Amino acid sequence: MEGFHRLEWMDYYVTQNSPGVYLLSNDGEVVLDIGRSDNDIATELKAMIHSPRGIESKYAYFWFKYADNAFEAYQLHCKLWHHHRRNGSDTHPRPPQGENWFCPVDGCEFHGLKEG
Repeated sequence: MEGFHRLEWMDYYVTQNSPGVYLLSNDGEVVLDIGRSDNDIATELKAMIHSPRGIESKYAYFWFKYADNAFEAYQLHCKLWHHHRRNGSDTHPRPPQGENWFCPVDGCEFHGLKEG
């Protein structure tokens, strides 16, 4: 994984309206938030950042990866969540509404599970 980028450079790096996943951090090392967009990661990331700079900002760094489609974004989100969950949410990522996708991580309770 390529390293984190400063938030003020987001427009330079995030140039495509594409599905994808992201990590947010305040120090470029510890992941505070993990997320995805099934449609447009640029819009999703910008919506997550209310104050891109300064003392009131919760985040100062971001990392992202484009996905070819919503299914790939969901699978990447699951993998990142399993890798970083000790620092983030206790709620496993869910597929988009109406999709019966499973988690790709062996040993996960959602691996091979078809949700309704």
